[in-house]
Amino acid sequence: SNEIEEGEQTLVIIIASFSAAVLLVQISVIKHLSKEDSDSEILDMPLTAAGQNSWAEEQPMDKKCSAAVDKLVDCGINFLAIDFDQTMIDVHTGGRWQGTALELTEHMRPVFLHLVPEATNRNIRIAICTFSGQTKHIRDVMEYAFPNIAELIVIRGNDKTWEYHGNGFKRGKQQHMASAAEELLAEQALGVTDVTKATTLLIDDDPKNIRMSLKDRTRAIWFNPKEPNELLE
Repeated sequence: SNEIEEGEQTLVIIIASFSAAVLLVQISVIKHLSKEDSDSEILDMPLTAAGQNSWAEEQPMDKKCSAAVDKLVDCGINFLAIDFDQTMIDVHTGGRWQGTALELTEHMRPVFLHLVPEATNRNIRIAICTFSGQTKHIRDVMEYAFPNIAELIVIRGNDKTWEYHGNGFKRGKQQHMASAAEELLAEQALGVTDVTKATTLLIDDDPKNIRMSLKDRTRAIWFNPKEPNELLE
């Protein structure tokens, strides 16, 4: 009798253990399926939301750029000299970029991707004025970023391919801007008939270059790398 009772107790324990194991497997499967559903939602939802946010953000950016260019035109600006490192792009290459031009293009700031074409459409010419000597890379970046207007953009960097022989101020970005202006005036196809200090605006993240420009009576605006869209305010 005792042996029968012990056997029955053992059988009950085995059945209970098996049931618990089955239950654990069911719970595990349910959790796995739930995670797959969750991952699917996480994958799909942000992509859709990101697309909508990107579209929504572009609209104000376009309008702000258009309004900013209206102000430039009202102020008589027909030439924008834009710094490259930490201004047009969100990194400082130090003139030693090791990646490809296409990889560098990924660092273009959205504000300039909108502003440059808008300004060009209003006959405001653009020049990249930089201390970097990697002007070949910069030219390629312009081709990638602005395929329809890249040929209108003048580039002046420290690549020893140009010299400024004028009597103007040569410190900071002044000789870069002066040389770029000479090219703009020499190329009739660029549609510029007159560029002066009064019609030029330098955009640069380096306060020293801004001070030099203002000292030389050339218009300039400091670009804040931490708040790039403040440029349009």
